[in-house]
Amino acid sequence: MEYTIQHETSYFYPETVYESYTVLHLQPRSDPNQFCTKYDLQISPSTRVQAYLDRFGNDVQHFAILPRHRSLAITTHSNVVTLLDPEPTEPSEATRALLDADERVERMYDFLHESSYVQFTPELAEFWRELDGPGEAIGAWCARVSQHIHQAFAYDGEATTVRTTVEGVLRARAGVCQDFAHLMIAVLRSAGIPARYVSGYIFGGDSRVLGAEASHAWCEAYLPPYGWVGFDPTNERLIDDHFVKVAMGRDYRDVSPVRGVYRGSRHSEMSVNVAVDVLQGSSAYQEQQQQQ
Repeated sequence: MEYTIQHETSYFYPETVYESYTVLHLQPRSDPNQFCTKYDLQISPSTRVQAYLDRFGNDVQHFAILPRHRSLAITTHSNVVTLLDPEPTEPSEATRALLDADERVERMYDFLHESSYVQFTPELAEFWRELDGPGEAIGAWCARVSQHIHQAFAYDGEATTVRTTVEGVLRARAGVCQDFAHLMIAVLRSAGIPARYVSGYIFGGDSRVLGAEASHAWCEAYLPPYGWVGFDPTNERLIDDHFVKVAMGRDYRDVSPVRGVYRGSRHSEMSVNVAVDVLQGSSAYQEQQQQQ
């Protein structure tokens, strides 16, 4: 699939801001499963942008605005070609024996232990009572964990905030994609299965897909012999060619789309608008037009 993505983030300040510093994780990754053919970043007020590659291989931009300002607008336009299977199958051949024998797991400390949002709390231990143990067939078990989170938790944008940890999600029994990804990661890591947090986008099309109106998040588990396999507990589905990966890390703290600090106004208002569409002129776009 070929997609065009527009992501707009705007901040409004009731009082003058004297300076602001911002870090962005908005550029889609290029890897064996997708490649970004266009990435355009626009910032107002205009400023010079610096870029670097972080420890997880994510493309990161950062900038400072020193003149006084009352608003900040960040807009990106991206084109991405996704190459994943449109109908992925459950990783049923992944087993505990293969995971235990994989030498690469020793280098995955970050994805096996606690992190800022993912902690092994008493609430998580209690949640384990709702789950059967992973046993030998860990691939099929990961799919069941995703299914259980989807069915047992309500999708509610008012139940949590961007600072909510796994403990808070379990208490609320509700949340959004960020929360469900963190919860699944916590369950998998506590079972000894490497798991990492992925931020990106999901194409909703004409169907009702949760998380399509903004940045999306999901979980990837390391499952030999497949490697990293993506699960979206928010929509109870495996990651396919409708997903665009932007960044990955231990949890939301590593890959938040827009993060920054400023000096001046005590309060601010933020608005986010995301649009993911099939790229005009692509074969998928032509097929979509013929179906309409």
